[in-house]
Parts: sequence; structure tokens; C-alpha cells
Amino acid sequence: MMWLRMGPLLLSILILVWVFMLIVVHETGHFILGWVGGLPARDMKLRLITFPQHVALRDGAEWVSPIRDIRRYVAVTRRHFHTRAAAFAWVAGGMMLELLWTGAVCGAVLFAGYRPIAFWFAVISLGMYAINVGLMDLPWALRYRMAAGDTSGLWEIAPLPAVIFSLAMVASRILLVVGCA
Repeated sequence: MMWLRMGPLLLSILILVWVFMLIVVHETGHFILGWVGGLPARDMKLRLITFPQHVALRDGAEWVSPIRDIRRYVAVTRRHFHTRAAAFAWVAGGMMLELLWTGAVCGAVLFAGYRPIAFWFAVISLGMYAINVGLMDLPWALRYRMAAGDTSGLWEIAPLPAVIFSLAMVASRILLVVGCA
């Protein structure tokens, strides 16, 4: 039980670092797939010390936040993404890169012989996904009748692929937890 010998302070720091890394990787996924889809890198800025974290977009001389003005934010993306596939990839990019990162880190930690740490990394990733979708994105989207996060944004772009993608995200994270147990 190596994680029990760490002590509560070190364990808490490890968890906070992991959560922050997941957020950084998630937002970086949006950035990368935005750039691949046609958003110039100079027109995107990672906002990591705000809540919720996001990629701000330049609109002329101003930086637009999806939290403050989602309609303007979507309008900026529509000027750059010429297909639904590019828009879908931009929105899904955070979740995809976060899952790939978690799988790679868990694999490396398992290989190093630290199964309990890999397990808890996978559990935290699953938990963050569930909290993001179930307690933030979907309730806000239902309340305000508009996209409020990644999952509801995917639904607005392409409903059926959004459902398939979301189920794949949940199933993959559950399988990762089971594989690390």
C-alpha cells in the first residue's frame, strides 16, 4: 500500500497535480484540434487560471470567452471551421487528448509497478468526466437551452455522433479503471 505510506499531504498534492494536468491536457487538446481545423494559433489563448478553464478566441482586438459570450464565441469558430467535422473535432479534442494522456500515464505507471496510483489516476479521470458532464454541462445546457460545455456543444453540432462519442468516452474511461484495478 505505497499510497498509504505517502502521507495525506503528499497524496493530496499528487491528486491536485494530476487534476491540474488533466485540465491542461484537455484544453491543449482543444487548442491543437482548433489549430488543425483552421483556427490560427495566434487567435487562441489557453486560460488555465480561470474557472472554468477554456481556450479564449481572438475576435479583432478582443479575447472572447465561451463563459461570458457563448454566441460570439461560436460565431468566431464558425468563421474558421468550414465543416461540421472540424467543429466536432475542436470540441471533442479536449476529451480525446485527455483520455489518451490518461491511458498513456496509467500504462507507464502500471509498467513501473504502481498499480494503485494508476487505478486512482483512472478513477479521477472518470470522476472529472462524470462531474463535468453530469453536474455542469448538461444541467446548465438544459437550464439555459443552449450549449454550456463540450458535450452539449457536440450535441448541437451533430446529435447522433455526440451520443456515440460520449458513450465511447464513458466506456473507455470505465475500461481504463477496470484495467488498472
